[in-house]
Amino acid sequence: MTTTEPHTVTVGSERLAQLLAAIGEGALERERTGERPFAAVDLVREYGLGALRIPTADGGGGASLRELFAVVIALATADVNVAHILRGHFAHVEERLRLGSPERERAVELALSGKIVGNASTELGSTPAGSFTWQTTLTPDGDGYRLNGRKYFTTGTLYADYAEVLASNPEGATVIVLIPTDRDGVTVLDDWDGFGQRATGTGTATFDDVAVTADETLQFAPPDADTEPPALYHSGAFFQLYVTALEVGVLHALRADAVAHVHQRSRSFAWAPNPSAPDDPLLQRDIGEIASAAFAGEATVLAAADALAAAYDADVAGTDPNLELAHEASLQAATAKVVVDALAQKSASQIFDVGGASVVRQAHLLDRHWRNIRTLASHNPTSYKAQAIGAYYTRGTKLPGSGYF
Repeated sequence: MTTTEPHTVTVGSERLAQLLAAIGEGALERERTGERPFAAVDLVREYGLGALRIPTADGGGGASLRELFAVVIALATADVNVAHILRGHFAHVEERLRLGSPERERAVELALSGKIVGNASTELGSTPAGSFTWQTTLTPDGDGYRLNGRKYFTTGTLYADYAEVLASNPEGATVIVLIPTDRDGVTVLDDWDGFGQRATGTGTATFDDVAVTADETLQFAPPDADTEPPALYHSGAFFQLYVTALEVGVLHALRADAVAHVHQRSRSFAWAPNPSAPDDPLLQRDIGEIASAAFAGEATVLAAADALAAAYDADVAGTDPNLELAHEASLQAATAKVVVDALAQKSASQIFDVGGASVVRQAHLLDRHWRNIRTLASHNPTSYKAQAIGAYYTRGTKLPGSGYF
C-alpha cells in the first residue's frame, strides 16, 4: 500500500491523463499473464482518484456525476478491471455524500487519504437476490460488536483498504459496517473463476468473529415501509449505471483495437474491394459501426448520469419526497443498460470480422473484450430490465427499488 499523500486529480487535468495512460500501458500484458493490478490500484491511491467526487470545498476533485461517469468510461477503456475494482468505492462515497450522514466526514477523509473501499454485500443461498436478508450477522459484544459471515462477488475488496459489509442485527434489520480489510478475522480470497473481468477480485470474503467498534457502523437508508416498491433507487441506479459505463469503456477499447488490427494486416482476400485493409470499405463499415456504438453508448450513459444528478440534488435539498426523480434516474439507468448491452455485445462479435481467422489468435487477445462485455451484461440480466421498463410504460408499475435492480 502506498503511503504517498495523494493530490486529488481533477477532470481534464494532465495528472488524470497521466494516470489513465499509466494504467492502460500494462493492461494487455496483465491480461496475458494473469497478473493482478495491485500496482495500478496503488497508482489510483497515489493520484487521489478515489476522491474525484469529493467537493472541492472539502479538498476533493469536485467532479459532477456526469464527469465522474465520463472518467469511469475512460478508465474502463484503459483497463476495465481497474475501473470495475473501484465501483464499490465510488458507490460508498456517493451514498455518504448524498445522505449527508454523520459519517460523511469519514468518507471524505478516507477518500482524500487515498484509501479504497471495497464491496461485501452479496451472499449465496436460497434467499432471492435483492431481498436484504443476510446470513452474515452483527451481534453486540460489550461496547462493540462481532461480525460473522461469508460474502461472495466482493468486487474490488481484494485490493481495498476497507470493506463495506451488509449484515443483519439480532432483530433482523440490515446494518452496514465499514472495517479495515487487514483486521483479524477478515479473509479475502482471489477465487473468482469467471471467464471475464478476471482480475477484479470478485471473489469470497469471510468474516470470522471480527471485532467491530460502535463508530464503524454506518447509516443504512432502509426501504420505507409505506412505500411500494422499496425506495433504494439512488444507490441502485448508481451501481447499475456504473456497470453500463464499464461496457462503454470496452466499446472504446474495441474501436481502438479494431483500427490497430486493420493496420497490422499485411494482406486481404483476393476478392476484397480493396487490397489494402485500411482502405477496404467493408472493414471501414465494421469499424464505423463499432465507433458509432461507442459514441451512442457514452451519450446514453451520460444522459442517465444527468438524471441521477438531478435526483441527487433534489434528495440533498429534500425536494423529492416521493422519489419521482430518483425513480426517473433508475428508469434511465435501466434503459441505458438495455441499449448498451445490445450495442456492446454486437460490437464485441463484430471486431472479429475485421481480421479473418487470424484475428482469433491468442497473441491479439481480442476475445477479452467479448468475455468482459458478456460478464458485465450478466449483472441483472437485460430481460428483467426491459420487462420492468415495459411494465412501467404500459401499466404505470414502478421499477423495483432494490439496490440490486
